[in-house]
This record gives sequence, structure tokens and C-alpha cells, in this order.
Amino acid sequence: MAQEITQMDLKNFFLTILAILFTPRRFWQEYSFRTPESGENLQKDYALPVIAMVQLMKFPIIGTPRLAMFNALATVVLDIAALYLITGVMLRLLERERIVLPETAATALAAFSLTPIWLVEPFYFLGGFSWLIAAVATGWAIRILGEGMRFLFERHPLSANPPQRNAALLIAVVSAAIFLVQRSFHRLIDTIPV
Repeated sequence: MAQEITQMDLKNFFLTILAILFTPRRFWQEYSFRTPESGENLQKDYALPVIAMVQLMKFPIIGTPRLAMFNALATVVLDIAALYLITGVMLRLLERERIVLPETAATALAAFSLTPIWLVEPFYFLGGFSWLIAAVATGWAIRILGEGMRFLFERHPLSANPPQRNAALLIAVVSAAIFLVQRSFHRLIDTIPV
């Protein structure tokens, strides 16, 4: 599953999502031992399709095509910005610890860890229970991040703990910001006359 990230077909795409969500240890083990492919672009080949799929799932929930399109565009921009923010800050945190990690590996950590947060975005419309769903997704994202860091940083066992805590805090803060901004945007959409 982890070997074929670029140009994957639909079946492997969903198998990758399932592996990340339900068997993150095995997924990261396979991912860490694979050889990187030339031209690998996780933003294009994994993150953007997951984000787009989730936005399409929101269309029936919102009901009005125009409002759903505005919501989808704003959320795509927010999710991609969060991905780039987490990748950049994670690289900076690792640089401070003198840990060299390729940008593709940092992007993989961010993109695969954000998967549960992206997948629960349609449930942010549930009102009072949406914060609970967001908290569970954030906890699961931190678990996926921890598994990924453990396998990708086997060469730096002593210095990998502080970046792992900082990266987990980063994921938690960014996912909370995503949740709050999206909830605010949902309330704004609700006030727009159709």
C-alpha cells in the first residue's frame, strides 16, 4: 500500500486511507522502508484528492450548490495552508534539533497525519457534538503522527522525543484552528440568504 503513492488507482487510494486510519503502525513501517519514487508529490497525489473527496461529501449536507461551492473553496484553501504550515514548522523544529529529514518525509508526516481531521470535516455541521468529533480526530491524528515519527526517526532515538511532542502540539493547535475557522465559516454561510 505505501509503495505506490504516486499515480495510484482508486482502489489503492482508498486502501491507503484505510491503512493510515486503522493500521498506522504497519503503514508507517512499510512507508519507511520503501524507496522514494522520483516525482513523488504527496500534495498532488494524496492530500488534494482526500481534501476534494471530503468537499464533495459536503455538497448534499449544505444543500445549496452556490454556498457549497464557496464552502468547498474556502476549506480547500484552509486545508492546503494547514498542510504547508505543518510541514514548514515541522522542518524548522527538526532543524533546531539537528535532525535532517527530507521535505518529502515531513510532508508525508503532515499529510498522512491530517487524514482523520480532513475526513471528519463533514461532521462539523452536527452542532454541539462537532467539537467531540474534532477532538477524537485530533487525537487519532496525533497517534498517526507518533507512529510515523517513530519509524522515520529510528536513526535519532534520543533526539526524536522533543520534536515529537512539539509536532503533536502543532497538529493539535492547527487542527483546533481548522475546526474553529470552519465552524465560523459555516455560521457565516448560514446567515447568507439563498
